[in-house]
Amino acid sequence: MAVRIVTTICGLYALLILSGCSIAMALSGQKEPNFDYITVGAPRNQVEAEFGQPTAAHELNEGKKEATYEYEMANSPNSGRAWVNFYTDLATLGLAEPILTVIELIQPHDEETRIVYGPDGRVLEIHGYAPPPISKVVIDAEDSQDKYIERRRKSQPVPKEQTTPPSPQ
Repeated sequence: MAVRIVTTICGLYALLILSGCSIAMALSGQKEPNFDYITVGAPRNQVEAEFGQPTAAHELNEGKKEATYEYEMANSPNSGRAWVNFYTDLATLGLAEPILTVIELIQPHDEETRIVYGPDGRVLEIHGYAPPPISKVVIDAEDSQDKYIERRRKSQPVPKEQTTPPSPQ
């Protein structure tokens, strides 16, 4: 009887390890909306290209319309995260798989944004979730990278143009 219980538990554990759930979960999911395109003045079709169709909409005064969009954040397909999960599984002989699967399960979260459109169909107001601002460290790193690239371009010798015609053969 005890052997049967141990065998069943080991079999279930092997199925969990061999299933690669965390890897599959990291490779699946839905793309997050790009908030760079969702700004005041943006047309409705541009917003809906990022958010999809609104879950609710209603008319306001003076021809304005409010639309509510629901979407999932932190669940974009990510091959890098899948490779990390794969190598972690290899390094731990599959012992980390239950933990990685739980992390993949709790990571995504639902968000909601309400947008008010004017009579012309352009965004007037945005309420609800907004992504955190870009870190000053990231901005500084991008600036220094741009400056480095520009310095490299200036320091490269410009090839001389051929001023004499090629000799006929």
